[in-house]
Amino acid sequence: MGPSRVKRAMRIVQPRSSRGRQPKLLIIIILFASLASPSLNQLVMAQKTQDKSDLAAADFPKLVTDYLLDLHSRHPSVAAASGIHAWDGQLEDYSGAALAAETDAIKKFQNRLEKIQPLSLSSSDIFDYQIIQSNMSARLLELEQIKAFQRNPKVYNDVISQGLLQIAMFDYAPADSRIRHAISKEKQIPRLLESARSNLNNPPAIFLKLAIESFRGTLSFIQNDLPKAFAPVKDAKLQAEFKKSTKTAAAAIAKHIKHLEETKPDPQATFAIGKQSFEAKLKHEEGINIPTETLLRIAERELAKAQEEFRKTAAEIDSRRKALDVWGDVQRDHPRAGALVEEAQKQVDELVKFIREKEIVTLPEGPGPIVAPTPEFMRWSIASMWTPGPFENRMLPARYLITDVDPKWSEKQKSEYLSSINYPQLWATSIHEAYPGHFVQGVYLKQVASNVRKTWAIAPASFVEGWAHYTEQMMMEEGFGAGDPKMKLGQLAEALLRLCRFVAGIRLHTEAMTIDQATRFFMDNGYMGETPARMEAERGTFDPIYLVYTVGKLAILKLREDYKRYRKDDFSLQDFHDRLLSNGFAPIWAHRRMLMPEDRGKLIE
Repeated sequence: MGPSRVKRAMRIVQPRSSRGRQPKLLIIIILFASLASPSLNQLVMAQKTQDKSDLAAADFPKLVTDYLLDLHSRHPSVAAASGIHAWDGQLEDYSGAALAAETDAIKKFQNRLEKIQPLSLSSSDIFDYQIIQSNMSARLLELEQIKAFQRNPKVYNDVISQGLLQIAMFDYAPADSRIRHAISKEKQIPRLLESARSNLNNPPAIFLKLAIESFRGTLSFIQNDLPKAFAPVKDAKLQAEFKKSTKTAAAAIAKHIKHLEETKPDPQATFAIGKQSFEAKLKHEEGINIPTETLLRIAERELAKAQEEFRKTAAEIDSRRKALDVWGDVQRDHPRAGALVEEAQKQVDELVKFIREKEIVTLPEGPGPIVAPTPEFMRWSIASMWTPGPFENRMLPARYLITDVDPKWSEKQKSEYLSSINYPQLWATSIHEAYPGHFVQGVYLKQVASNVRKTWAIAPASFVEGWAHYTEQMMMEEGFGAGDPKMKLGQLAEALLRLCRFVAGIRLHTEAMTIDQATRFFMDNGYMGETPARMEAERGTFDPIYLVYTVGKLAILKLREDYKRYRKDDFSLQDFHDRLLSNGFAPIWAHRRMLMPEDRGKLIE
């Protein structure tokens, strides 16, 4: 990847290494003799304490290595996202035996972890201890209580599509090697789908609907788009084998789609995971230990504030008209068809200049992401940032992909699509995805010392997405856009969407809100059309904690203000951002402790 180094901020956490310790009995005796005349028992106890500390310091890194190895071996697509390609030819195993073995393995790791006293570790390892401990609980919650693999057929589609997409997306190895990985995965698709049919038990109607749509998309991707990604491979034998495996995979998926279409949903089945599982999921996956009632009060308060700010900002543009009418005019100011990549590149260049001039965050040296059109096989995505995993051995470029209009669309379709990527919202997208959002976040990740806090498999979405969403507002606060109310309106439109997710996610899963009610809620409160509003409501059924965008953003905003009081005259925004990103993927409660060691403040209020 282009960026080679990140200027390191001062690190608060202790180094992981235990070198430099001097546990010898002679040194302990000298230390004690200089203070008092201890008894032999005291000296022996001191030696035992030091021995336990040394043992823990040695055992914990080994446990982390073993745990991550086991986790990645069971979830190859997650491993690939982190840049670990040892299992790229494998597809996840959801057989009953594999699920039972995974559950048993996690419990054994829990037993190993319990034998290590966290207070005997370095401060950095103490954070990793708690993060690993929570991840084990999160995985068991899914395997033993929520059991999406029994309720949601889409789980199996995502494993297939994500695994193949990553192989096609990144040149982490020569194309001849990657096509072999694709062939191997495709051959295992029939086995995966057999497990799916065995595991699934009375899925709710919405899960069947979304799974059928997803599998149809994956079938098209495998038949039409994946071959294009590997067209440059010249080896005729490999291409023939790939064609055969693709035919096998496509037949298996088509058969599974028919099976899903013939499956009658259980009218009593619900997509909701319930309050207990909802709160447990937030606690273990995100480190957010807050009752849903409190979260909902915060969500409704913040939604009302954002709506009022939206109205006031629209009035700055034209006080004689309704806010939504003003917003409609703003949406019509969009790039012309065929110019989205060019416009996004201009935005990236301007963002970099502004960040450096205002000293927002220390940017990585070297080239930024390649701004490019979305490949044909990924046109379902409007915009995306593809940052190579932190464990990649090769220097791979990041890609900021933008999807332009389809030439086959009607003029009306083109206009409606471009209106959704109007200039203010395209700016918010470039901030979120590139600078100083996910691209900058991803480059800092490569410099993190802790393997726990640089692994995507354990990354809390409330920090990953919270950071990117936070940067949208922060950049406006720092003067980006020179106070143009249209720019502010675009940022607020993005905030309203995420705030509606905050409310809807809780109500869908803990208060029996229906999909129709959630759709209306997005329309009325996020100022959205019915089609995108329904898509958001349906996403909430299988992504229950998609409130993480706003909760993460609010938690970072509060952390910033608390840290400002903590540092007093020594505070600078750039220093805050550098330190925050340098600590890696951690729940925000951990970021608070790393930045303010004695912190006991609330995550959000």
